[in-house]
Amino acid sequence: CSPPGLSYGLLPRPCRALVLLNPLSGPGLALKDFHALVQPMLAEADIAATVFITERAQHAHEKVREEDLSQWDTLVVMSGDGLLHEVVNGLMERPDWEAALTKPLCILPGGSGNALAASINHYAGNEQVSKHELLTNCTFILCKGLHTQMDLVSLNTASGKRLFSFLSFGWGFISDVDIASEKYRKLGNARFTLGTLQHLARLQLYRGRLS
Repeated sequence: CSPPGLSYGLLPRPCRALVLLNPLSGPGLALKDFHALVQPMLAEADIAATVFITERAQHAHEKVREEDLSQWDTLVVMSGDGLLHEVVNGLMERPDWEAALTKPLCILPGGSGNALAASINHYAGNEQVSKHELLTNCTFILCKGLHTQMDLVSLNTASGKRLFSFLSFGWGFISDVDIASEKYRKLGNARFTLGTLQHLARLQLYRGRLS
């Protein structure tokens, strides 16, 4: 029984998937994990995957902003939450953004922070897991092909920039920790702990206005 007002769709078979993958996300094992774990499952489910490997920041953003989406049945992001943020904001910059947002999106955890993947795993009724177990669960969800709507949040900054989020917006201490800990990606989740300790040692004051 689905919640009131919530509708579901089903991916076609065979299915054409564009996989946007950041090889440097998390501990840097995303590409290896894709070939070893994800690709065999997708092949069994009759999902043909074309992999686009990002080479720099905003690469995925540019790709989906310009891509002819009609050739894909779904967009799959294998990375942390940051790459999906790029994809969502790239889609929102398209002139046909309303149609683009009807394209099913999938997240496969491959980063340090995999909050959306963990949330989807939870709401799918699975036990709380991490690492390869979470990746396996999320890949299985993709293989089943069932998709539904997801809310977005819109934010306008004082400089006039508009951003979209599917999780939350951060500013100040937490954002600084997230950005500064990028250089410790190889540590996985421990990067955030190290970044927090460093910023606690040199606390600063943040001044802003929320309206």
